[in-house]
Amino acid sequence: MSLTEETIKEIRQLSPRSLALIYNHIHLLKKNEAVQKQCERKASYLKVRQILSKTRGPLSEEIIKSREDRL
Repeated sequence: MSLTEETIKEIRQLSPRSLALIYNHIHLLKKNEAVQKQCERKASYLKVRQILSKTRGPLSEEIIKSREDRL
């Protein structure tokens, strides 16, 4: 039996009060996942900013220089 099926089986045996608690936990878990995704996006943004801070001059010139090596 899968984890989902086992969980549903156990949930069906709970009292209404316990169901309300489980529902609140599920809601908090989903909210926490959304916050974590936002933090990951922000961390990526900060990494890019850190890398770009090391460039001297406009980024377009850096790109042109790197392409000149291939030509």
